[in-house]
Amino acid sequence: MIASDTGTWGLMKNYFLLMMVLFLGSGCALNRDVLSLEDRIYKLERSAKEYQKDKNAGKDSEEGTRGKIAEMRLTIDQLHETANTLKGRFEEVDFFLQHQKESEQTIAQDLQQTRDALDNISKRLVRIEQYVGFEPSETLKPLGSEVSGSSDNLSEKELYTSAKSLLDKGNTDAAREGFQAFLKKYPNSDNADNAQFWVGEIYYREKWYEKAILEYQKVIEKYPKGNKVPAAYLKQGFAFQNMGEKANARLILKELIGKFPDSNEAKIANDKIKVFN
Repeated sequence: MIASDTGTWGLMKNYFLLMMVLFLGSGCALNRDVLSLEDRIYKLERSAKEYQKDKNAGKDSEEGTRGKIAEMRLTIDQLHETANTLKGRFEEVDFFLQHQKESEQTIAQDLQQTRDALDNISKRLVRIEQYVGFEPSETLKPLGSEVSGSSDNLSEKELYTSAKSLLDKGNTDAAREGFQAFLKKYPNSDNADNAQFWVGEIYYREKWYEKAILEYQKVIEKYPKGNKVPAAYLKQGFAFQNMGEKANARLILKELIGKFPDSNEAKIANDKIKVFN
């Protein structure tokens, strides 16, 4: 019985070593596939923004709009399928690495980079769907994560502090989810206007200026007496400027100056308008 167990363990060790060798040969290919997928995602994001811009401007015919929607829907489905395939390949390798006690440090670093890239791809796909008004596909669970209702157990202060801490650390996706969970659970909190502002700020940092403007507008409309309203106006102006729409930027900044003339944001807006002229 002992000999049999020893022989079985020897076969298992050889199997794990074989998988390690296979991964060393295929790891670069997997990374190349992820980079290719990210490039396709980037092109799709650009197409989505162009579609939304043409739609708002009324440039497309009804037939042309239907064609673009069908094309984007097909592309998104294909990208979801490709992302799931790559996740499957990743998880197979990750499974064996978890059982290999002496894995190389460089391989672990490559796995982490791939993990982060695939998680980001999943979130970007869903955001594109939301942006063009599609029914979102089921969001892919982050690799290596477990389903947890931990945020349900956090108090109002803990949930806000946790989201703000994630933002300060640069983890924008997790921070956005945290602030959105906070707004859903505590819509009447004293920090609700701050949380809504930070959601807009995250989109601004990601240079998704159209979305940032909409999120800042929620601060202005939902929390008109909050202390973040002047900042929301100011960042809307900056967002329009970054989009090349200086006329709209000037209008927003003048509205800020008119409504909050003594604020620090109004002083910044005054200096910014002088640059426009």
